[in-house]
Formats: sequence, C-alpha cells, structure tokens
Amino acid sequence: MQKESFDVTPGDNLTLNWGISQFLPLKKDMSLLLEVGPAGYDTWQITDDSGSAASNTRDQVHAVGGQLGLTYMPWVASLNVHGFYEYDAQNRFQGGSFEVSIAKKF
Repeated sequence: MQKESFDVTPGDNLTLNWGISQFLPLKKDMSLLLEVGPAGYDTWQITDDSGSAASNTRDQVHAVGGQLGLTYMPWVASLNVHGFYEYDAQNRFQGGSFEVSIAKKF
C-alpha cells in the first residue's frame, strides 16, 4: 500500500484558555479544598498554511466545559480534571476532550 505525502506546513495558532474557580473547604482546618467551575478555550489560526498542497483556509474552534479539582494543602499538591465540548469548528475536526493533571510544589 502506497502512502501519499502532502507538502503542507500548518500556520500558527493563538489559543486562549480560560476558567473561573471557586475553592470550597472540605475540612474545617482548610487542609483539603475542592475546586469547581466553568472552563474553556478558543483557538484561531493566525497565519496561513504554506506548501504546494496548502489551502487558503484558516481553522478555528471554541470549547466550553468544566473543571473539578482537589488540593491537599499539607502536601501543596493538587489533582485537577477538565472536560470540554467543542463547538463552532471551522476547517477542522470537532469533538470533545478530557484532561487530568497532577501538580506538586517542590
């Protein structure tokens, strides 16, 4: 089976990640905090694709969803989950995404 190659270098994107968080204490001593709130992102292609197979279109996508996290203050560590639903995708795929992140201060 032969694969076709395409001479395309994608253009640059600008992405804005956003969110609003409310931290709620799960223990009276404030050692365990719950983070909840809406979140999302917006991505726009800001330069044209280049190459012989490049089109004259620019892509964009927007997403909205939520974030949920736990912060354990004695360890200065957190676990966060984000879920997003994409909408208004132009010249690209549209779908959803899910992200888990762990952070620890050293």
